[in-house]
Amino acid sequence: MPKRSYFLIVNLIAGQGRCKEIFPKVRRELDRRKIDYDLHYTNEPLEAVDVAEMGINAGFTHIVAMGGDGTINEVVNGLVDSNACLAIIPAGKGNDFIRMIGVPADPLRAIDVLITGKEQQVDLGHILDSRYFVNGLGIGIDAQVAYDVLAMERLTGTLAYISAAVKEVFRFKAFRAHLIADGLGKDQPLLSLGIANGKYFGGGFKLAPHARLDDGLLDIAMIADFPKLERLIRLPQARAGRHIGLSRVSYRQMAEVAVSLQERLIAHIDGEPYQLPKESFVVRAEKGALRVLTPG
Repeated sequence: MPKRSYFLIVNLIAGQGRCKEIFPKVRRELDRRKIDYDLHYTNEPLEAVDVAEMGINAGFTHIVAMGGDGTINEVVNGLVDSNACLAIIPAGKGNDFIRMIGVPADPLRAIDVLITGKEQQVDLGHILDSRYFVNGLGIGIDAQVAYDVLAMERLTGTLAYISAAVKEVFRFKAFRAHLIADGLGKDQPLLSLGIANGKYFGGGFKLAPHARLDDGLLDIAMIADFPKLERLIRLPQARAGRHIGLSRVSYRQMAEVAVSLQERLIAHIDGEPYQLPKESFVVRAEKGALRVLTPG
């Protein structure tokens, strides 16, 4: 096995500044363990995509994303079609991807995975002619929640997502989407359309409870509109993954789905604001497209 070499990409503003606060401790621990690494700080949106490619071209075997799901998303988009492996030191708000792969939420404990972790191949979601994602693409109320959380100055983590979700329960307006997949068509007013690779969205909401990272399938969760007071009841159910089976929830698993919207709507990709490429687009599961270090 070739010796591991680490290229650490640090997003200091991740987690509303949490990353900047904890990085000195992480750096001291890396140095204490005599882990050899190169370091690059990111300062601009999508910069980590190019920085990851730079690390790959320099010959590093492991590209380490330190930040949240948004940072991971950018690094992954730079890793696709390479032989490099993703590693993660979590420092974000939601940290949904690490829930799926078992990396500890404690950044210092996550350093153990750099040393002893095993490589695992997992799927990616792919918005064709656009971006890849590790967790999912969300359109509707969950996308608005992601925008709201970014604007918060005091609340962080799960509490921020819950607070924003409760607010949107009362003000979000339903939208229409048409899906064509394996002959299935749907066209109805929706609160949320989630196209998932992993189980979790928005800081632990179990939107796609049956999702797996290695099945070559996307999990499509379509939540039709509810009256506002009933939305309050359904919100905790969606957080716990108990919304599946409700009469106004459609859930399918498929390798590819075509989506057509009546307008270009607000969206998020792995918890970060995302401008949809157009009103109609295709999303595909790319099986085994990413190598990632897991606790094993």
